[in-house]
Amino acid sequence: MSGLSYLEMRKEMTATARLIWERRLTNAAGGNFAVRVEENRILISPSMMSEEKHCILNPEDFLLIDYNENILEGSGRLSRESLMHILILQHFKEIGCTIHAHPFYCMPYVAKAKPIPSMTEATMGRGDVGCIKWTKAYTEELSRNIYNYFEEHRELAEKKPIGVIMPLHGVVVSGGDIYKAYSMLERIECDAYCATVQNFI
Repeated sequence: MSGLSYLEMRKEMTATARLIWERRLTNAAGGNFAVRVEENRILISPSMMSEEKHCILNPEDFLLIDYNENILEGSGRLSRESLMHILILQHFKEIGCTIHAHPFYCMPYVAKAKPIPSMTEATMGRGDVGCIKWTKAYTEELSRNIYNYFEEHRELAEKKPIGVIMPLHGVVVSGGDIYKAYSMLERIECDAYCATVQNFI
């Protein structure tokens, strides 16, 4: 393990993957995330992170890739959703991490293609989590539609973590680093929960 590149970040990603699973921020249907560790170098979670591994990963499980999806280090399979991460991390220098997940309380909004409203101070200033149009999963078109959403919200995305809904699929969030991206995932999950239960209080 000592010979692995970017070992400390790999350890942080291992811890983050476990938190995503344990806090029901994704499910066995999928999820993946990526961190830009330097220009043209990205660490990304392997394919089937959730379904086959339940997000129990080791530092060596993360793949080191370049912007052309070449695997430079690692022996796992590359996620079919890697392009969506690459496009954002390549073209937004302010974004250092992207997370795709299926958070428990966000999923009703995902299923209905309904924006998640900002409900708390934790997301004030970012606005609602909007939706792209439905696009078939695992396609290049889906990755480019996600990227286009970030381009359309570039001014905000360069300043703060933001999120977007892929209808019938899940969410994607960004952050300047792995900590801010994970925090954004928790924040929109909290907003989704608050919005869901507010009529019962």
